[in-house]
Amino acid sequence: MKKLRVIMATLLLATSFGSIAQTIPHSENPKLIAVVNTAKWCGVCKANAARFSAVLMPYAAKGVNIYMNDITDETTKEASKKELEKANVYVAVSTIPRKGMGKMLKSCGLVSDKKQIQDVSGIVTFINPKTHKQVKQLSIAASDEVMTATINSLLNQ
Repeated sequence: MKKLRVIMATLLLATSFGSIAQTIPHSENPKLIAVVNTAKWCGVCKANAARFSAVLMPYAAKGVNIYMNDITDETTKEASKKELEKANVYVAVSTIPRKGMGKMLKSCGLVSDKKQIQDVSGIVTFINPKTHKQVKQLSIAASDEVMTATINSLLNQ
């Protein structure tokens, strides 16, 4: 299991969360959906990719469907949009973040207004697979403990 984590973390780091999304297995009846906004130019993504993937990837085997939303450029945005629309989660991802996330992004200097927020990378959006609505958003820079507690809490709802 540890070896698998290291391999997945390395692959994700090498691609900065790129097209590896196609290799992540998806459950037909997921318990939770996680969509990671990422971009090749994102310093937060580069700095946290290996650690974050080591925390998130084991949940794929526990019924969490993981998708990557690559917002590097217009080509990757369009390709990601098509995949997310197929999974019926694009609207939830492109919706303005939940209460508090916008303030956090503004205070970090990552955005200046609400219109920019949907194009912010380094964020994971958790989506209810039945309603296809956002239930939570976190920065991938959140600590392992916060990420694990959040995912476990969402899975137990």
